[in-house]
Amino acid sequence: MNLKIILFVSLLISNIFATNFNPSKLSKEDIKMLKLIKQQGAKYGLSYSLMAIAIKESSIGKYLVNVNSKDFGLYQANIKTVISREKVRDTSWNRNRYAMKLISDFEFATKNAIAELKYWKKVHKNDWRRVWSSYNGGWSYNSKRARKYSRDIASIIRKLRAAKV
Repeated sequence: MNLKIILFVSLLISNIFATNFNPSKLSKEDIKMLKLIKQQGAKYGLSYSLMAIAIKESSIGKYLVNVNSKDFGLYQANIKTVISREKVRDTSWNRNRYAMKLISDFEFATKNAIAELKYWKKVHKNDWRRVWSSYNGGWSYNSKRARKYSRDIASIIRKLRAAKV
């Protein structure tokens, strides 16, 4: 099967999972991962945002690579942003190295997601709708796609809180 078809189908499944997110359908492994994410984000007041992003972006770690957008890991960090944040040269070697680190190192992936959220939180003066929009769309936070993303994150957070995850 063509790699692009596989990628498209997996992204479609991931997006459907996030849009129709139902906490009662979480596996024990999913709940364990969400609790770990919650713990890591608590210190920064980002627990539910991180949990929702992990659900929306990777279906809690089931889809860790998006070749088209060059986003990787549990929170689908953009590799160019990570390279810039890490202050290393943007080379093929470094892109591969940091992509693998985002995929395989929970602490590193979480640290990057926290840094990204903290950056947009400061830019948007704690306007969470815009923070989540920018997590997805960067400076194009008012785009239709980014605003929908923000609504999806808010919906997932409401469901997580109601389920007391």
